[in-house]
Amino acid sequence: MVARKRLIDQNAKPFLYQHIGDYQVEQMRSTMGSKFRIGDLAEIVLGLFGALPLPVEENPNKNMGRLQGSKTLVLADSPNKMTGLATLRRAIEIRENLMGGWDKVIILGWNFSPTIGHDIEALGQGDRLEVLVIPPDLLDRLKKKGHKLKADEVRFSSLQYLKLGGVKREQVGENESLSVSIANYVLLSPEALNLDEANREKLQKVINADPLALIEYWSVDPDYDGEVFRSVWQDYRGNTENDDDPYRVVTTARLTGLPKKDGKRRVCVRVVDVFGFEAEATVEVA
Repeated sequence: MVARKRLIDQNAKPFLYQHIGDYQVEQMRSTMGSKFRIGDLAEIVLGLFGALPLPVEENPNKNMGRLQGSKTLVLADSPNKMTGLATLRRAIEIRENLMGGWDKVIILGWNFSPTIGHDIEALGQGDRLEVLVIPPDLLDRLKKKGHKLKADEVRFSSLQYLKLGGVKREQVGENESLSVSIANYVLLSPEALNLDEANREKLQKVINADPLALIEYWSVDPDYDGEVFRSVWQDYRGNTENDDDPYRVVTTARLTGLPKKDGKRRVCVRVVDVFGFEAEATVEVA
């Protein structure tokens, strides 16, 4: 989304924008050999997390382990899949039924659906379900160090999430107006990013002082149907139409001239930060 927006901002000629799939596995095959499989990568990830593998008969894909001394199951998701609601439900089912059941399941993921934070909250599993981010630079580090990479050198971080502030809906004549504010944006731990120590410290200062400064782009759908996100309002870094600051987005969206609607509005906000991570929050407004 960020790359596409930047090309549009530059008035680029017609361009083709493609996602490269399964690049993680191909990268590992170039290092570990052509016989390397996704299950092998999952086994490495589990080991770096400190999980012991489950018996082969219960774990044919080599993507599940357990934490020693506890009834905690660990599931390493595939790098060519999106960790989303279906993954969460499957993990809960496995937690309840595999080997007599477990107290907790931890999911380690590479890529996440924009609604992952909302989905976790909606499932209401509390501390029995946890989702952590596999470091984005893990493959690069494995390529450099291979099996010499130690578990204490790898940090699995919590997800980033978006918190909305005030949402106000008003009727103006035959139309409606809507204002939506962003209250906070929490980035995954800086330790998970491929930054040197000096830049990581600078990033941490920004996170502590002004976390909303990390937002590259955000948009609002005032009538989200839960399936297709239709952006009606947007702001991005470098846009000075909404304010005079080219380095920050505005934190309040004001939408006017919306068609009058009976009942509640389901408002969805999507955010992309400067590193390309996405987050989403949804709220219903009476």
